[in-house]
Amino acid sequence: MRAALSVPLLLILGCAACGTTTTSDTGQSELPPPTETARIPVGSVAPRTPAQTVPTTVVPLSSAGKPGKDGAPFMGPAAVATEWLREWCTLDWREPMNANLDRAARYQTTAAAKADRRTGDNDDTYRSAREQQLSSGCDEVTATASPEAPQSADVAYLVLSARRVNSAAGKAFESEQIRSVRRVLRQPDGRWLVDTQVEAG
Repeated sequence: MRAALSVPLLLILGCAACGTTTTSDTGQSELPPPTETARIPVGSVAPRTPAQTVPTTVVPLSSAGKPGKDGAPFMGPAAVATEWLREWCTLDWREPMNANLDRAARYQTTAAAKADRRTGDNDDTYRSAREQQLSSGCDEVTATASPEAPQSADVAYLVLSARRVNSAAGKAFESEQIRSVRRVLRQPDGRWLVDTQVEAG
């Protein structure tokens, strides 16, 4: 769980659902060196050591999940992929383990939801996330057609990206770009659902 800090937090996008993550730092100010190494668990959301500096303009983004709109997100591949990424990316240490994956699953195929669950939090990473009060929020969410993959009436390949701000105890410590290439499939009932991650290149 901890898309995108703990497993869910610092994971498509980075989660096995993502491609790459790139920390962005405008370098407007530097925080003093920490007295001890941050204990961010390595997992779906925390594939690397958090940045030591964070721009002063970066503030924690909302980590409260919002319910998706009925029907509308499922009517097109970009719309459903955007809603899926918003839910997957939003993490809060006060929520149950892998709550973000549970919310995102309504926008996914069964196979994709199972694949993401395999890279979600476990008891140890979830406990660590709660101890550190880790949360994540995302904005600047985009979904664009992959120029390298064929598109059809029932299958779309989308490049998904978002800016994720990770925070601990309500203080932002890292801003990163998350990215993933996903297949999106039209179902027999006409709804579009996000499928498994696609290897880029």
